This record gives sequence, structure tokens and C-alpha cells, in this order.
Amino acid sequence: MSIDPRSVPDDVGPDGIARLEHRAAQERAARLEAERTAEMQLRRAFERAREVELLASIAVIVNETDDALSAMSAAAKVVRRHCRFAVSHVLLREPDGAFVTSDIWDADPVELDFLDAVMGATVDRRFTPAVGLPGEVGASHLAAWVPDTSVAPGRGREGEAAGSTWAFPIITGIEVVAVVEFLHPEPMPADERLLQLAPSLAAQLGRAVEWERAQQRQADDRRRLEELLAQRTQDVAALTRHGRSTDDARTAYAAWVVHELHDVSVDLRGRVDAEDSQGTADLDRLDRLADALVAIADGTERRVAGPRTPTVLRDLVTEVAERHSSTAVPVTVASVPPGDHPVELALPLVTQVLDELVDNAVRHAHAEAVQLSVSLEDDAVVFDVVDDGIGCSWETPSRPTGGSGLAQTARLAAALGGTVEVRRRAEGGTAARLRVHAPVHVPTVRSDHSTRVLLVDDNDVNRRLAAAMLGKLGVTTDVVESGEAAIEALRVTAYGLVLMDVQMPGMDGREATRWWRIHGGGATPADVPIVALTAHVGQTERDLCRDAGMVDYLSKPFGIDALSGMVQRWLDGASST
Repeated sequence: MSIDPRSVPDDVGPDGIARLEHRAAQERAARLEAERTAEMQLRRAFERAREVELLASIAVIVNETDDALSAMSAAAKVVRRHCRFAVSHVLLREPDGAFVTSDIWDADPVELDFLDAVMGATVDRRFTPAVGLPGEVGASHLAAWVPDTSVAPGRGREGEAAGSTWAFPIITGIEVVAVVEFLHPEPMPADERLLQLAPSLAAQLGRAVEWERAQQRQADDRRRLEELLAQRTQDVAALTRHGRSTDDARTAYAAWVVHELHDVSVDLRGRVDAEDSQGTADLDRLDRLADALVAIADGTERRVAGPRTPTVLRDLVTEVAERHSSTAVPVTVASVPPGDHPVELALPLVTQVLDELVDNAVRHAHAEAVQLSVSLEDDAVVFDVVDDGIGCSWETPSRPTGGSGLAQTARLAAALGGTVEVRRRAEGGTAARLRVHAPVHVPTVRSDHSTRVLLVDDNDVNRRLAAAMLGKLGVTTDVVESGEAAIEALRVTAYGLVLMDVQMPGMDGREATRWWRIHGGGATPADVPIVALTAHVGQTERDLCRDAGMVDYLSKPFGIDALSGMVQRWLDGASST
């Protein structure tokens, strides 16, 4: 651009015009340079923004994808679109070091013909370190770009049209586990910025592989632990079976000894005079001791105490009183609980303890009369033997006075899970008390009942799940969250089945069951089936639930099939009787 001479003042000569033209050219060059610089800065900022966006996208993919292969597939698609290549492909490393197709491909929809050509040249192809760009990248651990495969023999694919390709490795530690490859049907100049980003992309995807491997190791460790636990469980079961076999052998031998003792007893009875009451009593004692020997051989307190038998308390104390009615001291029954609900007792031992207490009052207390009473507490039966004699006391832990049989009686009571107390009455005489843990006996079949179910659980989630399952079974259900609320509900509404959680704050499930078995007195019968809901299903827990008056148990967590079976057994089964 030159300066118009007409715009130059008359006093400016040709040299001045030349200087002005030079200055204008310099300014114009400066403006162009500034524009180019600004444009380059804008381009650089745009490219950096795209790079940040690319890295962020890959990070999101790695964090949100469940497995490494899916993460590679999604990342390859994103990077292909970023670099504007036609096809992306993921190759996996085999144990011998060669890379083979993973069948993970992505392509521009307008380049499907090129995709077919590339896939045809890749099927069954193994890229070792000396074969193709994937093999080269896998061997070198570095990203590489081939702008034009037609002038780079061996770096493309046999039978593939000329074009451009680049690839980067995915590395965990020092191992290349995969190669991500990009192909284009036309030559493309190398993008140095993208090649510089490749290690960061590879590191992100390597994290996905490491995470998947860690998850697999955890799964393998968990499986090994489960197998070890199963083996240890089998070992414990085998030891248990061995122990049971040993116990059975011991019991069988004890039974043989007892059989021999009974034979001796029978022989002796034939030689003892029928009028010899003391001799007969001694032989009876020998028989009881033989039976106790079998119980001790079994090795459990429950078997030592003997099986529990449903017993009507009125009949029990009446029989005890009648056995001692031949003495000069009258023995009478003072009081018994109302009703005839049976109570489960280890009857032989309870009877023996009562006989000892009454005998002590009759023979050692110099009493003129003895009264026998029985009452019920929440989880126990209480027997009282009261006389008007000289007054005897037993202040624990000293030995009892007033009869040598009291010490043995106390040991028998302990075997029953109970206690014996002997004290001198202020008004004269002795009061002996036997307290025995005893659940109320629950009949398994009832003639009248409701088809409504009461669900008792202090956990809101458990209540909702169980109630929903009962609803699917078509059962009308009421829900409460404590033992106290359960008793109140049983008072006002008739239920045919109670599902009672065992572990609850305040009054727990066993306490609530004991209370209802003993007291009842509401719309629901006292003998309603109460099923324990418990996570502890060992024999001790089962015994405790049974002793409390529960008829069955359902192990937590339970499914609808187990719940349905329990409902059919205790609700539908009862309704059909």
C-alpha cells in the first residue's frame, strides 16, 4: 500500500513520502502479527480446553464404569471423536505377549466401508513386537503416530488401504495390558499435543484395570475364605459326629450297667420280706440311683434333670400330700393356682425335692401340721412347705439345719435350675420354699382361633419386610414394636398366630411369651402359637425359646417361602383341625 501524493503536504519531498510509506508498512505488519498472536493464543486456549475436557471425560468413564473392558471401549470412542479419526479399536495382550483384537470397535457412520476393510485385515491377526503398529507400541510402551501408512511399510495392515494410524498403550505397573488404536482412510499429520496427552489417558485407563484386578483378588480371597470356612465347618461336623458317637457309646455302656443293677435289684426284691418297708425303700433308692447314672453319662444338665413332663400343679401337690397322709402329722394342701394349665417340669426330681421338704417338716421340725402350697411367677413355679414346729433356718451359704437331707435337696434344686430357701417364721415354725424355672406347657392344636397374625419386632425395616410378605400371603396382620405392646394387643384382639422377635429392649420376646402363657386373660387364648423370630438358632437359644412357651422358631433373615411354611403350619394347619 502506497501513500497518495495528494494527501502529502507540499513541503514534504520524495524522501519524506518514502519514510511515511515505510512507517505505515511497519504498523501494518505489527497489527498482523498481533492478530496472528491473538489467534494462536485463542487456538491454544481452545485446544487446552478440549484436552481438559477429554481428560475429564476419561476420568468420569473410569470412575463410573464397572469393568475395565467397558471403560476402554467408552474411552476409545471419546478419543476417536476428539482426534476425528474414522475407526477406533482395542487390542488385548495375550500371555505370549502378542496383541489380538478384543472385538471392541467404534467407527464414524460415514466410514463403515473403511471399518469393514480394517476389520477384515485384523481378524485372526496377532500383533507381535515386530508386526504392525499395535505390536510396536506394546513393545515400546510409548504412543506412536504414522501420518501415512503408504510410506511406512510394516506399520499398517496387509491388504489395507493407505491412510493414517496412531495408538497408545494401557499400562499397569510395567505391563502393557492393552493397546488402543485409531485408523483413518486418509493421511493425517501427527498431533503432538495428543501424543503428549496419551500417557495421561493410558494412566487413567490403567487405574480401571488395576481396580478390576483388585476386585477380582477380593472375590478370589472371599471364595477361598468361604471354601476354608466350609472345610472347617465340615471338620467341626466330623468332630461333633465323633463326639456324639463317643457319647452314644458311653450312654450304651451306662445303660448296660443300669440293666445289670436293675437285675440285681429284682433279685434282691425277691429276697426282701414284703413287710420290710425300709428294705423296699432302699431298693427303690438303688433304682433311682441307677437311672441317675444314665443321666450323668449323657453329659447334659437337661438329661440329668430328666425330661420335662406337662404337669397339672394341683394334681402334683395333692399326690405329695397324700403320700405323707399316713403320718401322725397331717399334711394338707393350702393353695394352688386357678385353672388346670399344665406346666412342664422334670417331675421325678421335683417330686423328690418336695418329698424331702415335707419329710423334713414331719420328722425333724416336731410340727403338729404341715401345709403345702404352690404358686406361679412369670418364669417359675414356687412351692411352699410351711409347718408350726420348732422353727429351722438356713442362712446361705451356711449348711442347712433341721434335717440332714436339706443339703442334698439344695443340690437337686440347683440341677433343676432352681433354689431352696429355709427360714424360721416370726410367728413360729419353718417356711421352706422351692423355686423352679418351668415354662407353661403349650398345646399344639386348638379348636378355636383367629386367622389374624400379630407381628412383634422393634426394627422398623424388619417389620415392614415381614408385613409386606404376610400381605402377599393374604394374611391379615397387625404390627407392634415391643413386648409390652404385644401383650396389650393380645388382650384386645383375637390372634391365631404371633410372630415374636426375641431380642427387644424392655420386655423381650421370651419375657412377653412367659407372661402371656401364665396370665393370659384377653381376647387371644393363652395357648396361641407364638413363633420366635431370632438370628440365633443354636440349641441353647431353641431351648430358651421353648422354655419360655414358644412353639417354633424362624431364623432371621427369612424369605417368603420360610414364612409361608410357618403360617401354613401354625395358622392354616390349626384352622383345618
